[in-house]
Amino acid sequence: MAPRIRILLAGICFSSGGAIIKLCSFPALERVGVRAIIAALTLFLLLPEARRRPNLRMLLLAVPYFGTTSLFVIANTMTSAANATFLQATYPLWVTLLGPFILREQARRSDLGVLVFIAVGMLMFFLAPAIKSATAPDPKLGDLFALAAGLSFGIQLIGYRWLGKSGQGEQYAAIAWGNVISAPCALLLTLALGQELTLGDSQSWVAIVFLGVVQIGLSYALLARALPSVMAVEASLLLMIEPALSPFFGYVIDDETPHLLAIAGGVVILVAVAVGSIASQPKSPTAA
Repeated sequence: MAPRIRILLAGICFSSGGAIIKLCSFPALERVGVRAIIAALTLFLLLPEARRRPNLRMLLLAVPYFGTTSLFVIANTMTSAANATFLQATYPLWVTLLGPFILREQARRSDLGVLVFIAVGMLMFFLAPAIKSATAPDPKLGDLFALAAGLSFGIQLIGYRWLGKSGQGEQYAAIAWGNVISAPCALLLTLALGQELTLGDSQSWVAIVFLGVVQIGLSYALLARALPSVMAVEASLLLMIEPALSPFFGYVIDDETPHLLAIAGGVVILVAVAVGSIASQPKSPTAA
């Protein structure tokens, strides 16, 4: 499978998370911990290269990984699935700003052009009014957590690309062990914050298994396979299919009706990513 197709599929898997997380009755951080256990098992199963003892380079990335997953889940409990996903989707900006210093990878003109259209699409979304609801009780605070999740995910993508460039497959183990470390941290924080661990109902377990296997396990397995072959900036732009599709899942699963501006912004982002992906494909040699 072409690396760019893997990244697009990963983005589609990611996009289901915002809506399905709301189907869980577990406290926010318990969701993070249980999902991480299931995701770790999935990743060790899908990625044989992950079955190795972690080194310091891999363990360093457990910090932004835990930040991304925990902050995003907390954001989803406070604001709408669309808000959480779109605000987390600021990560291409961080990748574009930090990538040249860490990876020595300069963004191409085509990438910058796509980034401009993505910014336009996101601006259209931000102009849509945020309304409190049963599934979004504190949109403003949730939006701040989502922005922090975007910074964490940007650093995370740069880190995986950094490990992948070594050619030793360290990014596979870093992703799997990130989940192994996140699970006890999240569960201990749940207790430290005075929240009780719950057994959950059948719906919660179906949702959390899907999140662990598909939304985290499968998506990160696809991403890990692709990142050594795709620059971090381009990968972050391809993953913008996630915020474009998230309002659709929020509407179908949680009955969260996105504003017309949010729908228009999602369309702009989808078109920009599609055109940018096609433009970045190497041209086939002309037949003699």
